[in-house]
Amino acid sequence: MNIDDSYRELGLAPGCSDAEVKEAWRRLAAHWHPDRNTSPHALRKIQRINRAADEIRRWNAGRAGKPEAPPPAPDTEPAPFTTAGGFVGEHTVAISLEEACTGCSRELHGELVEECADCDGAGTHARLTDCDHCGGTGRVRPRLWFSWLSSSSECTACAGQGTTRVRCTACQGTGKGKPRKYRCRVQVPAGTRPGDMLDVSARVQGRQRQHELALRVRIELQPHPFFTLAADGTVQCELPVDGFAWMAQRWIEVPTPRGPQQMRLKRGGLTYRIKGHGLPGEQGEADCMITVVPLFPEDLDAGQQAIVDSLVAANTGARGTPPGKRMAAWDKQFQAWKGR
Repeated sequence: MNIDDSYRELGLAPGCSDAEVKEAWRRLAAHWHPDRNTSPHALRKIQRINRAADEIRRWNAGRAGKPEAPPPAPDTEPAPFTTAGGFVGEHTVAISLEEACTGCSRELHGELVEECADCDGAGTHARLTDCDHCGGTGRVRPRLWFSWLSSSSECTACAGQGTTRVRCTACQGTGKGKPRKYRCRVQVPAGTRPGDMLDVSARVQGRQRQHELALRVRIELQPHPFFTLAADGTVQCELPVDGFAWMAQRWIEVPTPRGPQQMRLKRGGLTYRIKGHGLPGEQGEADCMITVVPLFPEDLDAGQQAIVDSLVAANTGARGTPPGKRMAAWDKQFQAWKGR
């Protein structure tokens, strides 16, 4: 990448200051960072942006006769795992929460599109030629009978420069080479978090033979119908339960990322912890937190009302039971208070 390509890559004019270079770099890096941009070309684009910024800084330092300024702290990823050719591809894999807890294996395949080797991805060759529209003058006159009486204007084809770059015939001006297919298998370990990166080697089918490609696999988490994942690896789940079963402290079956588990409801308790059923981590396996929502009918029908009446009679109506004795003592004290 030469200095002219670097200016075009950052959208800057020749002679810009280091501050302008840094501002343009930050703006483009924020847009093309692979963490924010899902385009398959985002990683290659951020590499070109970094290279262009370095090239302009070296050019400015050489003109000023001063040591080269250190590059700004990159807001990009750590140094990628690369092959001997220096290229690294990127592939995104979406896994379920259950697979994140237990680990899984995935077969990956896709297409690799690299920069054109003939033009270094620019789409044009580095050499300059005279513009065909203005004959190298940078100015054009309108096509009229008396064109010598009209004033000339800047040539739009070359922006008044008088020279243009020849389009690369190898890539037809796209700057991209022919797509090649790759394939590999990646082992996702248990405890993998969303946003984690796995480095693997993929096989790329070339014209003559296969070769290895360094592939950076980004992990995404699929939305789950009832599980949510906390930052510490705790898995949370909210589920409705029968209000009468909750009052009776019955056993129910609840979901966890490692399969269904039996859990006993506790009257008055709404949050329950199932240890070791969350996401594995450095400190061990996190827990699964279950929040229950007891459901009761808004209105009791005749049958439910009869059952409630019998429960009341059996609970506080029987004077021999502890609740019955306590109610009897309260009634006696209450009647005495009313009599006064």
